Amino acid sequence: MKVFLLVVIFIIIILVAALLGAKNDQAVMFDYLLSVVEMRLSLLLMLFFAGGAILSSLIFTLVWLRLKWRIGRLKKQRHNPEKSS
Repeated sequence: MKVFLLVVIFIIIILVAALLGAKNDQAVMFDYLLSVVEMRLSLLLMLFFAGGAILSSLIFTLVWLRLKWRIGRLKKQRHNPEKSS
């Protein structure tokens, strides 16, 4: 339920940013390593916001999985103290 609520909040934030950015028609040149792209500033900001949210979610998931694995290993050691190394 918490994950669903977080996803809904994230989608609402993206939609509000899109609605606010729809009024801004200013085009900017985005120069990255391979090419140069001209796009609207609002779209560029939305892409970077979404990319940062996805990247931080991936990092959080990896850290969370590592901690869950460690908790499981410690629980096994607690139940079988003679097999711990």
